[in-house]
Amino acid sequence: MKQNKLYDCLCVFKFLFKKGIFLLAVVLAPLVSAQAQESKTITGTVLSSNGNMPIPGVNVLVEGTTTGAVTDFDGNFSIQASANDVLVFTYLGFQEQRITVGDQTSLTVTLEEALSNLDEVVVVGYGTQRKSDLTGAVSVVDTEEMTKQASNDVTQMMQGRVAGVTITSDGQPGAAPSVRIRGVATFGIGASAEPLYVVDGVPVDGIRDVNPNDIESIQVLKDASAGAIYGNRAGNGVIIITTKGGKKGQKLTFNLSSYYGVQNITQKLPLLDREGYQTINRELINNGNAQLPAGAALTPIPLGNDPNSPSFIDDINTDWQDEGYTSGFIQNHNLNAAGGTENTTYFVSLDYLDNQGTLVGQGPNYTRYSFRVNTEAEVGKFTIGENMFFVRSDENPLFNTASINLPGGRPTLVNDLLQAAPTIPLRDPNRLGGFGGADATVHQSITLNVPGINTLVENESKVNRLNANLYLQFEPIEGLALKSSASYNTTNIEGQLFVPEYDLGYFFPNPLAQLRVVNTNIDRFLIENTINFNKEFDKHNLSVLVGQTYQKDNFRAITTVGGGLTAPYIKNLENATDFSVFDNIQESALYSYLGRVNYSFDDKYFFTGNIRYDGSSRFNPDVRYEFFPSVSAAWKIHNEFELPDFITSLKLRGGWGEVGNQEIGNYLFQRTVNRGIPYQFSGGPTVIGSAVTQLIDEDIRWETRRTSSIGLDASLFNGGLDFTAEYYRNTSEDVLVNIPVPFTNTVGAFNSEILSNAGSIRNSGIELSAVYRQFIGDDFSFEIAPNFYTVKNEILDIGNQDFISGTGSRNIVGRSLGEHYGWVYDGIFQTNDEIANSPTQQPGTRPGDIKFRDISGPDGTPDGVINDADRTFLGQGLPTYYYGINITARYKNFDFTIFGQGSGGNLINSNLYRGLMPTSGYTNWHEDILNRWTPDNTNTTVPRVVFGDPNQNGRNSNRPGWLQDGDYFRINTISLGYSLPNDFISKISMSSARFYVTLQNVAVLSKYKGYNPDFQAGVLNPGFDFGTYPRPMTTMLGVQLKF
Repeated sequence: MKQNKLYDCLCVFKFLFKKGIFLLAVVLAPLVSAQAQESKTITGTVLSSNGNMPIPGVNVLVEGTTTGAVTDFDGNFSIQASANDVLVFTYLGFQEQRITVGDQTSLTVTLEEALSNLDEVVVVGYGTQRKSDLTGAVSVVDTEEMTKQASNDVTQMMQGRVAGVTITSDGQPGAAPSVRIRGVATFGIGASAEPLYVVDGVPVDGIRDVNPNDIESIQVLKDASAGAIYGNRAGNGVIIITTKGGKKGQKLTFNLSSYYGVQNITQKLPLLDREGYQTINRELINNGNAQLPAGAALTPIPLGNDPNSPSFIDDINTDWQDEGYTSGFIQNHNLNAAGGTENTTYFVSLDYLDNQGTLVGQGPNYTRYSFRVNTEAEVGKFTIGENMFFVRSDENPLFNTASINLPGGRPTLVNDLLQAAPTIPLRDPNRLGGFGGADATVHQSITLNVPGINTLVENESKVNRLNANLYLQFEPIEGLALKSSASYNTTNIEGQLFVPEYDLGYFFPNPLAQLRVVNTNIDRFLIENTINFNKEFDKHNLSVLVGQTYQKDNFRAITTVGGGLTAPYIKNLENATDFSVFDNIQESALYSYLGRVNYSFDDKYFFTGNIRYDGSSRFNPDVRYEFFPSVSAAWKIHNEFELPDFITSLKLRGGWGEVGNQEIGNYLFQRTVNRGIPYQFSGGPTVIGSAVTQLIDEDIRWETRRTSSIGLDASLFNGGLDFTAEYYRNTSEDVLVNIPVPFTNTVGAFNSEILSNAGSIRNSGIELSAVYRQFIGDDFSFEIAPNFYTVKNEILDIGNQDFISGTGSRNIVGRSLGEHYGWVYDGIFQTNDEIANSPTQQPGTRPGDIKFRDISGPDGTPDGVINDADRTFLGQGLPTYYYGINITARYKNFDFTIFGQGSGGNLINSNLYRGLMPTSGYTNWHEDILNRWTPDNTNTTVPRVVFGDPNQNGRNSNRPGWLQDGDYFRINTISLGYSLPNDFISKISMSSARFYVTLQNVAVLSKYKGYNPDFQAGVLNPGFDFGTYPRPMTTMLGVQLKF
């Protein structure tokens, strides 16, 4: 299997090199020319801008070659170069300087200190701005530090690096993380809470397949004052990605980056072995039998757990964690080339990524091949360019147990793995499929053999995606640019799920083989036309943007399910005996006008106004158009007043705006006809007719998010410390919720509630981020970049409902989304007298059971009975604060990075831990069960074990362990690198060479007893960890070479 993957990889690269590179060469050949120039000696001196002091040790390199020099103690250098060559001067702590040689033979070069990044140019949607001139909430991701991690997904690399951006994920290869910007913006049914992603100016649906090695910059638009230019798609924030390109006058350069990492699950949960499992199982059955009425039938102990039975199991002790987890790996190899002439630039990239998971069986695994070409050429007043990206990914995702019709409402495969009884063997040649399973009388355990099912079931997904964008810009006069672009995005997904016949024991036989094939095609066509005018006069600076866009989306998914295949299996639908086919066709379109005005006066006062007029086919024609405006302003205080010397810059900014969320699905406003309604007239025969049987809200519309914020940006100590503080307040209105319909209005309809825009939610908080830089001598420097932010969430409206339920949670007006809801733990009953003198709980309550608090009866006061009225709110499901810190240091040619992030203020309802701590059952337990209440162990918070759990000790409550502290700090990355000296690499025809070793997911400091405290969860129950794939620890070696 590995050889086949390698062969496929080589074939893809062979095709790309033969076809892609050849075609690129044909396109660029007329544009790229080079004339041989005579070499001459260039001498000079390099000085610092602060005091004009000579700088020793500056690297001087002829761009695109290996010819280089280093300045001496007095800052002097001498190098051979031709007139068309570009000299690149680099030194730690200073900005890079690039000078074209021309007719010069002697140079005096002044390097500016690179302590502040305020002059950095950032992408803000349909344009760029200097970071120091921003009026809205825009954050920039450090892509160089981000890519020190090994991951298949760009967003996962961003986790903890941007204040206000929350990213949750697990360790499954190929899994897309969940991204929230400034809190959960919606709890709408069917509405997406994910941000809008824009890659090279083109909106895309997710960025899982974007190659991180191709990324030049990432900006996050966090409020409407920055994101309103994207209108009804910016309600959840906007993430803008710009990929790399060549530079004018840059000679052809090659970059090779490669790493290989081994991945292992280092967190092993303490579970019971065979003897412990059998002891607890016998005890709970005996406890249950002890309180049965006289003459009642006793519950038998499973034969395999009964020492008195000839079927007693004493020779099997399966450690399912050892059997179910294995070593995985991740590897990535990227080769790119970039360059340019006086009028052209080009960038080409080939990338291969392979991530084999850590669960025994067919997956999860993820392999990706990608190819990118970015080119641009200037011809007179015209600029023409293109961005083309092709990706092929092969994935074996972790299948959902419901997709293969497993009975019993199964948890995730990871949970099933840990809960499996240790008395069941991994393999059993006597069972169909060759894997072990439970016996109905010997084990009585509903245990799923996870390595077995994951080996037998084949789940494959192959994705081919092409993104192509062509643009033309015309500048008739200085400052005026007319730009048109057309992009086409096509995605084909071939999914195949094969389930053979098998016998995995009690509850899990499969007598019917099944093959499911899903073919999905998604096409998107986008046309955008913009006019951009820039004018600077006296102390005024004006920039005006107007534009128009049209987007058309087509979606079709054909699902064919065939059953009855027989062994030996030929996985083809023609071999099935019965079929079912489903065809899903959807279309949608967007039509928009947009505008923006940027104005500044005297580099002191700044104003930005955005507006977008959007129309979406997802809504009724009468309500499908809407304006989305925003305004923001900034004041550079340091240019207004004379401030203390240690304040380099100080800016106050604020903004207000509205954005929308139209990601709610198609056709929700349209009535549908049921063509299978039986009718009978005057006692005659029944005929089949049609009728509208579903009530809908025809005026359903997008959700609206109104944002406001005020921030302070400061640069201190000549740029040695950059600091940002911001307060935000965002309110989402018209959130989609199900509204109950009076019974009198539902005659002839099957639904008692309709989906309507009736909800509202608010998020507010503060964001703090800083970067501190320090240079110590010529050889050592370090940088510390922390960030911290808070999120206060409040539900404002849920329509005419009292509450909306989630798993173990309840959502009501005035409280946070997804707060835990249940009974209050009040200790453990120790005696029958204590039970008799306490509020009535259950008929079977005995010493060792949990005592729940009587807090409210029907009239709001304790009534001596424990029932549903005694439930209350038990704590936050959402974290209330998040933070991250990145520390980098350099000493001579060594570099070091440590990065970590965390969150807190929430409680976690762990489905995994609760499944390992049942009061009653036949699956395995966590070792905490050894501290259960017994007559000899009464000083404990763990209740007794008893068959049937008559007191319902497992109900939703705040009993110890049921709601766990969610505070955590994860040490994500520790990396150590070494760059070869310039005087050495110049001798081996290279520009730079760096080697590094990285540890990833090193440790998690947390009290949580599950795998991932930063798990993905449902929007109505954000504190419920259903069970996530554990994150592996990665140990990797890598190299980065530049030629």
